Amino acid sequence: RRAFGERNHAALFIAVHADYASTKASGATIYSLRDSVAKELKQSAKGDVTEKVLSPKEVEKVKAASGDLGAIKSILSDLAVREVDATKERTSVFTRAVIEEMGASTSMRDDPDKQAAFRVLKTAQFPSVLIELAYVSNRQDAQNLKSDTWRDKVADSIVTAVDNYFSQQLARLPM
Repeated sequence: RRAFGERNHAALFIAVHADYASTKASGATIYSLRDSVAKELKQSAKGDVTEKVLSPKEVEKVKAASGDLGAIKSILSDLAVREVDATKERTSVFTRAVIEEMGASTSMRDDPDKQAAFRVLKTAQFPSVLIELAYVSNRQDAQNLKSDTWRDKVADSIVTAVDNYFSQQLARLPM
């Protein structure tokens, strides 16, 4: 799913799940990428500059034009790291929007903003969240999941969060 999003230049990735717990857990949780994994993505992005961003033909053109391949790679590396940081910030903004909107339509865990290293979240190209709607192991949550009214209300809250996110992102673009 993540690779599909990357290939198709996604602007946002949302995975929606229902969880199971042996405890009495209930409510929705929003997961974003764990900080330690984000740091790894930064290192990977820096390495990708050398490996993937410049083709051998482009490397030769840079050497012929300026001879300072190191400076070009350094600039591209800095840009790649900035993009990872920007994606992390955009993810944080979207996570807060989802929590705010969903919190008005369904119960949330006590601390719904969580970090994880789920595979679907491991991208530096676009904001990504995993939304655990409810716990199938919790009687009330399971009833909610079966309710058309509840699902519509929660889906609408997610759509509102997406709409709000993109309207804010567009407002921030330089003219």
